[in-house]
Amino acid sequence: MQNLPWDRQTRIKEIREKIWSYVSPSSVREGPGLVVAAALLGWPADDITTLAQLHFLLSPEVRDFIEHLPELARRLATASSYEREVSNERIRGAVNWGQTMTSRSTSGDPRVHVTNPVERAHQTAENELLVHVLDAIVRLAQASGWDRPDMKSEPAGAIRNHLVEGKKWQNNRVLAEIKRVSPRPQTLARIASGRTAARYGHVVAAYEKLDALVERLDRLAIRSAIEEVGLVTAQEHVLFELLILFQSIAALDAHGWQLQPLRLFHGAVHTHGFRSDGRRIDVWYQPAPSPLGNSRYAEVLRHHGFRQVRELRPDLVVRWQSSSIAHRTLLIECKFSEHGVARAARSALLDLLAYRRAFETALANSEPPYGLGVAWGADLAPQLDGEVMLCTPDHLEAALRTTVTHR
Repeated sequence: MQNLPWDRQTRIKEIREKIWSYVSPSSVREGPGLVVAAALLGWPADDITTLAQLHFLLSPEVRDFIEHLPELARRLATASSYEREVSNERIRGAVNWGQTMTSRSTSGDPRVHVTNPVERAHQTAENELLVHVLDAIVRLAQASGWDRPDMKSEPAGAIRNHLVEGKKWQNNRVLAEIKRVSPRPQTLARIASGRTAARYGHVVAAYEKLDALVERLDRLAIRSAIEEVGLVTAQEHVLFELLILFQSIAALDAHGWQLQPLRLFHGAVHTHGFRSDGRRIDVWYQPAPSPLGNSRYAEVLRHHGFRQVRELRPDLVVRWQSSSIAHRTLLIECKFSEHGVARAARSALLDLLAYRRAFETALANSEPPYGLGVAWGADLAPQLDGEVMLCTPDHLEAALRTTVTHR
């Protein structure tokens, strides 16, 4: 066995390059494929909007918007408004002599002057767009739950900073007095091509990101959210599980199993396929509930009055028609450990032995081996003569070839 360093950025790049290969391209364009990809990263279908909102909050456009707010607040766009003022005490602005003479004749006061003083107003399209984006940042940051002090990750720190700065500028006297008006496409085009375009460029860019990811849920923007935020915020074990999923599908394809693109089936990411001889194979990723049925583990907890019971869930479940019996099942458990391959392998073995007892009924008629533990590292080859095999990714193809393909 050999320990290997875990290069997070390399693993993310590897998954980003592969993830769309295993999701139907047409389904990505139509929307369901995006839900599958989000589910692969542990984001339930209902939470795909949350993923998009996090992508907006963590985008360079929002960062630049927040950074340029102090400078922009000193040079807010203004509009000129002309008021009519009648006074015999002061003269503000240009005198309207026609109205002045009329007012003097009707009032009998020769000191009256009618003027049209110019007032500078901040209720402009540019500033309405600014406060619209500002309010959205504060609202989404508060709703995200990522602003909590106990969350120490870099993304959480960025969101907390955006929330603090956003609230501060919401309380700015001038910005607080601007009436909230929803932007319109023609207004946005006028700002982007007007004399304040350069000054408000960061505002326009942040709004376009908000529109695509939150207000309109553009599919291409959601795909970007999955690639950027979904992968970046994924925990190490999730990244490793995805690598093994993709490597397993590639190995099965290479040995004659023609698998379909991944899809959601009863809440689980699933694919199926056939060999040239007509035999079928099914692969589930993180299935809940498990295709193995209820576990003895959950039954015992419910019998003792536990209200919230989480079923045991192998990382992958492979079920196929073999040449000797109707069906066989292989449970694959993926383990990543910062303490090395030996620790990861032991942890995988422990879970697989628990699954054997928990899903005893479902596995009763399945020939050995029923379990495969994959640990991050190298040079751990599977022993094929027992109920459980252990290996590292460099031996995964051989384990699947011997177990699934030739039996």
